[in-house]
Amino acid sequence: MCGICGIYNFASEKLVNRAALEAMCQTLKHRGPDEEGLWTNGEIGLGHRRLSIIDICTGQQPMSNEDGSVWVVFNGEIYNYKELNLYLEERGHAFRTKSDTETILHLYEEKGESFLHDLRGMFAIALWDDEKKKLILARDRIGKKPLYYFSDGNRIVFASELKAILRDESIPREIDFTALSDYLSFLYVPAPKTIFRGIKKLEPATYAVFNKNGGQNVRYWDLSCQVDSSLSLASAISELNKLFHECVECRLESEVPLGAFLSGGIDSSGVVAEMANLQGRAVNTTSIGFQEMEFNELPYSRQVAEKFKTNHHEYILEPDFIKHLPDIVWHLDEPFADSSALPTYLLCQMTKQNVTVALSGDGGDENFAGYTRYHSAQIENSLRIFPKWLWKSGLWPILNVLPSLYRGYNFIEDLCLSPERAMANTFFCYDETLKRKLFSDSLRKELAGYESFSVVEKYFQECDSDDLITRLQYVDLRTYLPEDILMKVDKMSMAHSLEVRTPFLDHQLVEFTFSIPSFFKLNGGKGKYVLKKMFSSLLPQEILNRRKAGFAVPIDFWFRGRLKNLMKSILFEGQTTERGHFDPSFIHWLWDRYQAHPFYQINLSHHLWALFIFELWHRVYLDGEGQRDRRQILRV
Repeated sequence: MCGICGIYNFASEKLVNRAALEAMCQTLKHRGPDEEGLWTNGEIGLGHRRLSIIDICTGQQPMSNEDGSVWVVFNGEIYNYKELNLYLEERGHAFRTKSDTETILHLYEEKGESFLHDLRGMFAIALWDDEKKKLILARDRIGKKPLYYFSDGNRIVFASELKAILRDESIPREIDFTALSDYLSFLYVPAPKTIFRGIKKLEPATYAVFNKNGGQNVRYWDLSCQVDSSLSLASAISELNKLFHECVECRLESEVPLGAFLSGGIDSSGVVAEMANLQGRAVNTTSIGFQEMEFNELPYSRQVAEKFKTNHHEYILEPDFIKHLPDIVWHLDEPFADSSALPTYLLCQMTKQNVTVALSGDGGDENFAGYTRYHSAQIENSLRIFPKWLWKSGLWPILNVLPSLYRGYNFIEDLCLSPERAMANTFFCYDETLKRKLFSDSLRKELAGYESFSVVEKYFQECDSDDLITRLQYVDLRTYLPEDILMKVDKMSMAHSLEVRTPFLDHQLVEFTFSIPSFFKLNGGKGKYVLKKMFSSLLPQEILNRRKAGFAVPIDFWFRGRLKNLMKSILFEGQTTERGHFDPSFIHWLWDRYQAHPFYQINLSHHLWALFIFELWHRVYLDGEGQRDRRQILRV
């Protein structure tokens, strides 16, 4: 695990500035505190910061092949590198190290650009072929490891984090306003955009090739959603159990202490249970809780820890932890308003006190239809036989007989929309109507009618299944999972030099789960049906049957209470209101409406949190306040 960076002057005679490359590396020091490596031949330079996990003595990077014709820097882990090494040795390749980095070099020598198809793991790779004078940048299939790049037609600057690219002061810091619009809808900036014009994220399952003629992006993997109709529930459980065991086992290799996150949900509990069975010794587990009992999952995680006799550590996240928010914003690179970044930051900080590698349960919801919105979409879709005149005729109140979740205007409106539009409504924070009210006249003009729905629409179209639930899962796998969940975990873990591994997101397991019929996942209104059956004899019934909770943060309680004045001061002081992006009167309307109604009637906490985070990001990254003590931004 590490950070990578580099500069390639592909259409310029200018030599790579070694000092600039070193400055980029230093910015990534938190990702790899153990070692730094630099290599340049004039036209290209590669940089690496190392967190030593495997082959600690001889795994230094940048690494080259025997004759120095191929060089690589690599962030991540290749879990099948030993099997690949046996194959490569049979093909005549000789290894100088025991690292998975050298595997990449020889596999490229053997297979060229198709080498990525053989890799099983998480990775961001930069590979230089000196004979062919080309640079290859690549990301793993699911998107566990990030990679950013900037190109102006003469050079490419790339790094594991956006802030390293920004060390070059000649790179423009102009906000991409379509990305800002997307952020307000999704609470993150979806790839390939970043918040800055000209800087892009390389998308998951994609590699880019740059040479004297410019660059080209190639998608090397996509997920088939075609169902295996021959699968019975019993055969699905059997194969899933075999794959899950294998996926956990291959992620236990480490030369440094290893543990797990434990939320008390079925996914992380299943990972801990499998680790306990495989390791034969106590697993180090870490959990985060809250004083607000509605959000506190510690009783559940404690129950699992006691059952599997783990070395368990618990911590409480309190409102005053907000003082760390400017640091969190800095580590996240872009505006990111998923409030669970706060407990994730603390979770990683506390976990690192005991281990250097942690396994997590991320991916279970996307694989097994665990989100409640899947069930909501299923109900809505079954009711689309209701004609649109039901709404137009004013007869919609008859639907008050349905559960309160589905009552009222929004539900009826969704019935009149396509499933794609209705799904977008379920996870948009600001929809287009609210954004039109929020945006200033100049910003509305700049956007020229742009709609964030276009981000998810293309993924609905690319999915090769007609099944609604499968299509929703596919869209989440291409958007929410890599851009929110995995980006958050990568940045928060790397802030503390902690490696996180995700067994549920092994691409072979993902491919299998998407071949399982959706009624084996979402059954009787309950998600993860097949997974719960698999774990039925392993986990306590209280864990298997508990309601979906998520890693929710009580920001509504905080910003109506102890942190109310802090949020109000940031949102309404002159420095914020004079930026010109938003209409201050509409933000005042949001605030007043938020304070006047309890959250179970009108919950606008996430809308205000998104504006609050954007302002902090602006101060850290554009106003230069991040160059000083970042905590002073909040004055707490």
